[in-house]
Amino acid sequence: MFRKIAAAACLLAVGSTATAQTQARPCISAAENEAVVAYVMPDLVGALENRCARVLPGDAFLGTRSGALKSRLQPQSDRAWPQARKAAQRITGTPMPVEGPLANIAKKALAPTAALSIAQGFDAERCRIADRLLAELAPLPPENLARVMALFIELGSATSEEVPFRVCS
Repeated sequence: MFRKIAAAACLLAVGSTATAQTQARPCISAAENEAVVAYVMPDLVGALENRCARVLPGDAFLGTRSGALKSRLQPQSDRAWPQARKAAQRITGTPMPVEGPLANIAKKALAPTAALSIAQGFDAERCRIADRLLAELAPLPPENLARVMALFIELGSATSEEVPFRVCS
């Protein structure tokens, strides 16, 4: 799951993946990794709700209590956008506008696109694991939840070429 989160979070700018694959994996800081995770998390929870609804029991966390989690995560997602945007630019090699209507479009479109990409790879077993993981992490403050998820991605980026970036100090 975490490799998929990392991979989709990095594919925020569609069309530049071919460039990223032909070059060495870019390096982002731990803080940038955390910002990308924080930015994508509310949309990822929503995408997992939709993807996993058909395979999870009616009392599963995703669908019964995940709405409250999304609401709690959204303010942090909004705060993380400037740093997540910078990381996405470095990962993809694609400049993103800072101001104006195009900047707002990028901000509103990138997280849902990444979240849908991640969720598409979830089968019934991954849905069950994600449901259990989110249920356990949901009580954490949003900042801590993002840090935990970012640590998983950091580990994945160090051991897997599937993650299109590295987390560097």
